Amino acid sequence: MTEARGILLVVALMATTALTLALGITDPAAPLTYPTKFLVWNLVLAWIPMIFAVAFDLVERRLWLLPLGLGWLAFLPNAPYLVTDLVHLGEGYELWRHVLQYGFAAWTGILLGVVSLLLVHKRIERDFGGVWGWLVAVLSVGLCAVGVVIGRFQRWNSWDLVTRPDAVVAATFEWVRSPLSYVQSTGVAMAVAAFFGLAYLTIWALNGLYSRS
Repeated sequence: MTEARGILLVVALMATTALTLALGITDPAAPLTYPTKFLVWNLVLAWIPMIFAVAFDLVERRLWLLPLGLGWLAFLPNAPYLVTDLVHLGEGYELWRHVLQYGFAAWTGILLGVVSLLLVHKRIERDFGGVWGWLVAVLSVGLCAVGVVIGRFQRWNSWDLVTRPDAVVAATFEWVRSPLSYVQSTGVAMAVAAFFGLAYLTIWALNGLYSRS
């Protein structure tokens, strides 16, 4: 039953991803350009932490937990980042289509992030205890919010952590040292942390209710 529900979850997330693309492909105004083109790339990036999380949950040797966990954390901000793509939503004849398209993308991103965090949380809790599990979950939400902000406002992406880590760290520390100097960035970070954190608590609580039933 658990395996069947897991398959159903993946199928549902793939379906919302497909619906996002379908709304763009059938857009008579600009198929496969704006906004579909960048949403496709952002959705691909949003699926990467899910892949890392599944591997993190299933791997048998603890030796692999650290590299898989770091890979997951590096790409995790790409999932809730899709919510911030709503800033591109504009008025127009096809507004209803774009509202649905962005809505499907944002929903998919949040669920990919939340489910991947739940998988990592449960594995750490299983191997190292509940305190470590929640510590990693809380820190991940905070770091994820920071990642969304440096992606949205400073225009860095997860690949830059590999190709230009010094520049990413320097720009991030500049903001962290003086958060009140960047009011918009700090406000968005707090909003993303609250939204993503509450979404996670909701799914975590529902998962607990189902486990006891």
